[in-house]
Amino acid sequence: METKGRSKLKTRIQESEGKPQSFQIAINITEARQLVGENIDPSVVIEIGDEKKQTSVKEGTNAPFYNEVMHSKRLRSFCIGSFKLDVWTVHKQPGHRFINKWAMLTNPGDISTGVKGYVKCDISVSAKGEVMEPGLKASDAEEQIEKNLLIPEGFPSERPWARFCVKVYRAESLPRNTSSIMANVTKAFIRDNTALVDPYVVVSFFKQVGRTSTQKSTADPEWNEQIVFTEMFPPLCQRLKIQVWDEGSMSDVAIGTHYFDLRRISNEQDGDRGFLPTFGPAWINLYGSARNYSLGDDTGELNEGIGEGVSYRGRLFMELAVEILSGGAGSESKLSRMVKSVKDKGGKAGGKDGKTAGGAGGAAGAAGAAAGGGGAPDDDKGKAVAAEVLPVESPPVMNADNKESFLLFGALFEATMIDRKIGDKPISFEFSLGNYGNFLDPAGQPSLSCPSPAVSRRRKVLDVPDISDVFSTSPLSSSPSSPLLPREPEDTTWISKSTTPPEKPLIEEGIASAAELHKKSDPVAEHMLKTILKEFCMDARSFIAAAEAKLKAELKSTDLTQLDKKRLTMCKQELESMIGEAQSLMERKRNTGAMKEMLQDATKLAHKIRFLVVEVLNSVSMCVSIFVCDTFLCVICHMICFLHLPFFYTHGRLHTLQPQHTVPDMFVWLLSNNKRVAYARIRARDLLFSSNLEARGIHCGKIMTLFMKPPGKRVVGLSVQAKVDVYLWFGACSESTHMLDNLPTGFTPATGGADTSCPPSHLICAEQHQFQLRCHMYQARGLIAADNTGLSDPFARVTFLSHSQTTNVISQTLSPTWNQCLPMKGLLLSGDLEHIQQEPPRILIEVYDDDALGKAEYLGTTVVVPEVRLTSDTYTPPTLQYSPLHCGSQSGGELLAAFELVQIPESGEQTLPPLWEQEGAIYTVPANIRPVLSTYRLEVFIECAGKTLRSSVIQKYNSNPNFTTLVDAIELELPENDHLHPPLSITVVDWRAFGRSTLVGNYVINNLKAFKYTPPPALPAPIQKHTPPKVAYSLGSALTPEPQRTEGLSQPAGESSSTVAVANQDILITVEEDTPPAPPTQEDEPAKKKDGRLKSTHSRSTKRRKRTIADESAESVIDWWSKYYASVEKQDKQSDVSPFPDVFERVTSQSDGEKKKKPKGKGTLEQNLTVPTKLATLKLYNKELEAEFGPFDDWVNTYELFRGKANEEEGASEERFVGKFKGRFCLYKLTEDEEEDWEDADTGHYRVNRGIPSNGPVQVLVRVYIVSASNLHPADQDGKADPYVVVRLGKNEIKDRDNYIPKQLNPVFGRSFEMQVTFPKESLLSVIIYDYDMVGGDDLIGETCIDLENRFYSRYRATCGLPSEYSLDGYNAWRDCLKPSELLSKMCRENGLDGPHFRPGHITLAGKTFSGKTVFMHEDQPVESYEHLSLKILHRWAEIPVVGCKLVPEHIETRTLFNKARPGMDQGQVQMWVDIFPMDLPHPGPAVDISPRVPKGYELRIIIWNTEDVILEDSNFLTGQQSSDIYIKGWLKGFEDDRQETDVHYNSLTGEGNFNWRFVFPFSYLPAEKVVVVKKRESIFSLDKTEQKLPAILILQVWDFETLSSDDFLGTVELDLHGFPRGAKTAKSCKVDLLTMRTERISIFQQKRARGWWPFCKSGELTGKVEAEFHLVTAEEAEKNPVGRARKEPEPLPKPNRPDTSFSWFVNPFKCFFHLVWRTYKKYIIIALVLLITVLFLALLFYTLPGAISQKIING
Repeated sequence: METKGRSKLKTRIQESEGKPQSFQIAINITEARQLVGENIDPSVVIEIGDEKKQTSVKEGTNAPFYNEVMHSKRLRSFCIGSFKLDVWTVHKQPGHRFINKWAMLTNPGDISTGVKGYVKCDISVSAKGEVMEPGLKASDAEEQIEKNLLIPEGFPSERPWARFCVKVYRAESLPRNTSSIMANVTKAFIRDNTALVDPYVVVSFFKQVGRTSTQKSTADPEWNEQIVFTEMFPPLCQRLKIQVWDEGSMSDVAIGTHYFDLRRISNEQDGDRGFLPTFGPAWINLYGSARNYSLGDDTGELNEGIGEGVSYRGRLFMELAVEILSGGAGSESKLSRMVKSVKDKGGKAGGKDGKTAGGAGGAAGAAGAAAGGGGAPDDDKGKAVAAEVLPVESPPVMNADNKESFLLFGALFEATMIDRKIGDKPISFEFSLGNYGNFLDPAGQPSLSCPSPAVSRRRKVLDVPDISDVFSTSPLSSSPSSPLLPREPEDTTWISKSTTPPEKPLIEEGIASAAELHKKSDPVAEHMLKTILKEFCMDARSFIAAAEAKLKAELKSTDLTQLDKKRLTMCKQELESMIGEAQSLMERKRNTGAMKEMLQDATKLAHKIRFLVVEVLNSVSMCVSIFVCDTFLCVICHMICFLHLPFFYTHGRLHTLQPQHTVPDMFVWLLSNNKRVAYARIRARDLLFSSNLEARGIHCGKIMTLFMKPPGKRVVGLSVQAKVDVYLWFGACSESTHMLDNLPTGFTPATGGADTSCPPSHLICAEQHQFQLRCHMYQARGLIAADNTGLSDPFARVTFLSHSQTTNVISQTLSPTWNQCLPMKGLLLSGDLEHIQQEPPRILIEVYDDDALGKAEYLGTTVVVPEVRLTSDTYTPPTLQYSPLHCGSQSGGELLAAFELVQIPESGEQTLPPLWEQEGAIYTVPANIRPVLSTYRLEVFIECAGKTLRSSVIQKYNSNPNFTTLVDAIELELPENDHLHPPLSITVVDWRAFGRSTLVGNYVINNLKAFKYTPPPALPAPIQKHTPPKVAYSLGSALTPEPQRTEGLSQPAGESSSTVAVANQDILITVEEDTPPAPPTQEDEPAKKKDGRLKSTHSRSTKRRKRTIADESAESVIDWWSKYYASVEKQDKQSDVSPFPDVFERVTSQSDGEKKKKPKGKGTLEQNLTVPTKLATLKLYNKELEAEFGPFDDWVNTYELFRGKANEEEGASEERFVGKFKGRFCLYKLTEDEEEDWEDADTGHYRVNRGIPSNGPVQVLVRVYIVSASNLHPADQDGKADPYVVVRLGKNEIKDRDNYIPKQLNPVFGRSFEMQVTFPKESLLSVIIYDYDMVGGDDLIGETCIDLENRFYSRYRATCGLPSEYSLDGYNAWRDCLKPSELLSKMCRENGLDGPHFRPGHITLAGKTFSGKTVFMHEDQPVESYEHLSLKILHRWAEIPVVGCKLVPEHIETRTLFNKARPGMDQGQVQMWVDIFPMDLPHPGPAVDISPRVPKGYELRIIIWNTEDVILEDSNFLTGQQSSDIYIKGWLKGFEDDRQETDVHYNSLTGEGNFNWRFVFPFSYLPAEKVVVVKKRESIFSLDKTEQKLPAILILQVWDFETLSSDDFLGTVELDLHGFPRGAKTAKSCKVDLLTMRTERISIFQQKRARGWWPFCKSGELTGKVEAEFHLVTAEEAEKNPVGRARKEPEPLPKPNRPDTSFSWFVNPFKCFFHLVWRTYKKYIIIALVLLITVLFLALLFYTLPGAISQKIING
């Protein structure tokens, strides 16, 4: 039986548009490791959008440590590697952040070079209201980087490179003109039928941009190009943006934008279920602004993907494929099996017109590492690798005969609420699907060219009647127009079946019904659940069989896209696994708690089914976008029908849900004087017809009520321009005979019929009936404040058909009670009476605030359905019901009203039920409709149900803001039905002289259920005289300990098993102690306890392989910080070992002898969970104390008072806040006897005042301890801040400006503040962090507020936390006013408990006897003390029946800082605690000293003895011999200014160097934090020294000295002084893997001395070895026994025994000649000299011989 009627009622008529949301991105760079390069000076650059910031530069290291955020200094540098991350990926992580993760650096330009290094960082993305928990910053030398990469959970650690190929084939139906200036000028000179667009496509992915060529002057361009991106897979960006642009001479204009979510077109599962992102080839629809082509178009941003598109802008035919490249590691083999290789023709990079877009850099790296974030922004300007553009072949053309025509039929029944400005001009309505029906752009029909492989290009435009005449009929016409809009939009039979499932998810309903039965302990629940699961298995098997049978042929064809095939396979496999899960549930054996587990597992299974259907429908419903696959969709429809699967959709996001949904959405436009003024958008799949009722569109053949809104940005107030009731049907022309099947009974076509060739022109209805609508407007609650007073003057307007009436105006209230009936007479309704009764027209109610001088202000709307009363039925009065009011994205409150549509009989209105008329023709709600009232008593003042209870007047608010009259009461007449109770208004008024009053603020409580009185349970009976049964319990045994809770309140009273088992008997509970402490009665007890504790700690430490922090230095003093670090260590161990963070509270601590006797099993686990040291600890909360224990409102409720207008803007509520009201309410029904005794009632026996303290002022001493702050928001230009603390409590303010901490975002304050104040006048504590500025005012970083009065009076005792141990002195001295025994007595007295009764070894209270050690030996004398046992009982106060609750332990809470300038944004955290002590009790003693520890001075002495096997870099130009001039550099990281060097060992021919050189490095060190403290000025202009905490890392480097050029770097070694490998004993055994092997590591802080050989490395290769000796001494020891640097006094080192060849040729040229030339070429030099002398002799001989001979001859 087909249902005829209207679509499902929606009370929200206008969807809230997505506003741009502010996010805060915090990035902290901790360190980097394994950076490639030699002796580099790395820094990290962060780029988010167009903003870039850079860290400081760390010199000469491949593993720099930063621990800083960014500042704006930029340096010229080169890029080592980069890392890109989408901001949305971070926001999706748990906690919206990555903490202590390693970002892997790569080079996208050269993917074959591998990893370039790693950067450790914290990235968080927080929105308004999201609080970031602080993360610990640590540098662990042994950390495994590959197991802690910065990737989402589930991603493989080794991601291969992949090619993302986006193939763009063609587009059609693009706008033929744009709204640019030049386009309009050109249009004036060229005929209209010429396309004036030059389209091209831009694809953006992960900051890379690719662009196709430009096609000139065409609205149906064809590109056949592919854009290829190279990125790692899986990518850390899941969105791909595709934009079509129009190239202009002046500027380009966007035509349309589409986004791809890669997760929706892929599956990350393993095996054959998983598949890579794949899409198409298919059409994607583009939406954007309307095709007005006007210069004043203000909706252009819609074309860029911002906001919901209001018009169809064309479609794009494209394909997406991913190919895994070779060379990837890890998961490449798995991924490569799933990928389909892309075979395209190669081509020249770039478009046809030579215009290729440059890539947009995701994260430009500079001077080392680079990390970045952000998706593809709209402004794609960057310097990353540009995408590659290649030609591609067009897909094969499909047979053109595979086509089918479609028809869209619409009948307009009603058009009302049309704005007067619009209605004064001729109006018409336009129904369009794609470009069909678009009358303002008639030339935009698809062209006849370029046949598609799957869609026939043959278009046949059918004859359509004159649209303007059809739509210009009056909305009040009794025969509504019925235009027939035949369409042939998407052709083929791929949409012959709709895939919309039934609206009722039967599986989930069945499981929910079974759960309800199980709550009632109905045995039928199990049988019902198994029946549902059995039916599911049968239906799933039926679907699988149908899929295999009907899709056997289609899967082999090429008609299905790759995505269709993969999704169908995944669907089948998932169903098979779900069948197995369901069968295992049915076969599960029944035992205790099994039914609850079955329900939980069944609910999980239902969620899986929902997710599966959504996933399948997202990609396959109407997914065979361009192919013939009617059978495929039939199978999907069968799946929905068999399984009765649910489907949900979100209005406004229709275009993003289905990747391959190619049917354009339908648009209904309201045209005024041929101008588009309002629209409504409907998803086409919701209108599709199917012969299968379950698979039919949810709006197909139903009357829809459309509220049309203007395009573009939402206007203030109600933006509805018209209300339209329309009947829509969309389906194949072959099924057009069904288009009139669901018309309301009584309507028939005037001409023609259900035939495509002869459609009806309009509908005729001869049957009409008269009705009267009665709107019983009773009251409203929770309305929006619209006046400056914080109240409103509300009235309601009711609109039905063409009638409208308003209620009276109720002045100055947010909870108006109109009690008014609005009758609308003479209503004429067409149609059958049965149809009218089942589906009456909807009623629209608008609520406004009346303004005397201006236009009424909109407060909210709702839509309701009236109750129809026919004359043939017996009259029954309607029921008052609450309807939600909506005002944009805000909740506008609720309306309590009833609406009845009464048929007027033929005899007239006189026979109708009468209405009671008051003066002024105002009707009240009849008595039989108003709620039945009873007498209630409300204690305390308030305005409620028209009556007002006034409190006493506070005479002097500044001195005492308490009311003088504590409790008052009022008698009220309230409905017996709790749901109809009126709201409760709290109004604070300032009374002034002459009776004048001014409203201060107000608050409205809508629900009174929380105030209903419930009698308290009876207290336990007093202790009996009989002997109690000796049932012994220990803290970790049978007695139920307090269960662990991560949040919320403590365990309810009386929940322990022992209380239930033994109700009226004493219970003996044994409380075991730690190592027996000394009695607390002697003065010398603390010292003895302290010595004993230290001895015990020392003796136990020697048994462990690793020593504790306190043992690393014998001079360490046990102070409060020792307690703090012990607590941190304890919390870390508990988070690693046990799922119970509070497990230490329930483990029995025993002496060593008892532990040895304890058997294995549970005791063994408990022993392992104990803390290594016996230091007392405290509780560390990473959140506010109120988040752990609740708001401490157990004694009173706190309500914030507001005044002023309420709006949606950020920070508006903070501006409206004026103060707080504290009160407590009690509401209970009065019996007849109580009503009679009302006047004689004793005011001292109010039920509300139980547990409320007196309202007199209380003097208290407040101590505020500020430990530290973390993740502060930078306040200076350099990315740092100079924070200091301001504590404000009432008029008391303490500024700690002189103690500001320079250049620090994680400061350790260690400050305590003390002040005396009066409650409640000074009860709001504000802790404010300011940034110190020398010039100008200080900047506010953030503040946090604490209500101390709530803590003071709370039963959780949040005044002073309970320590874990009791001590009188030392680091854990008792700091409360009262001792534990006195405190226990006070708690029992205040709660009316019997006890405590003290006797040796026992304390009895509330029927329980606690036993423990109370006698201790002190100086061989027994001393009795009950303090330790009393403290243990207080820690277990939650076990006390009725009054028990968990008391606040000694703690440190972490509070989030906020700043009004950035409302809701986390500005950092502050660790602190507050102690509150009443002044009427003894003074608590001195405050705890939490001053920060002063770094301890140390001196590291390093002797460089020798080097071996140092690589030889130099070559002698004469001899060619290899040598090096070796010297060693050394420094501690952070002390680069104190870099020291040895002398040079010249001309080392073997790599051996001899130095005997001493380095001396003084430094400051914090043993507990294991960090070196560096204080230095960042620049010469810095006023203060910046303190940095860095890991203790020693860097040694070997260099080759060059005289005339820069020295050559040979190698380096970095040693973490906390854990470096023990040096090799000989140079031969020193290998390069010494630094990476998992060998024993030593700490210089423990060993004090170390000597050995360590390797030098360069690019992972061994470049030398060094023999060094380390000696660590304290500053005091260094002062007593100083040593000289180098080889100087005192304690000089001997000069090294270097070979004769070790000298500098520049300083000793003759020596250089002797050793380097003479020794080598001595023989040749002598021969050369002899030959030279001989030659000279012969030359002289021959020169002088002729002259001598001739002279001899002449002279005879």
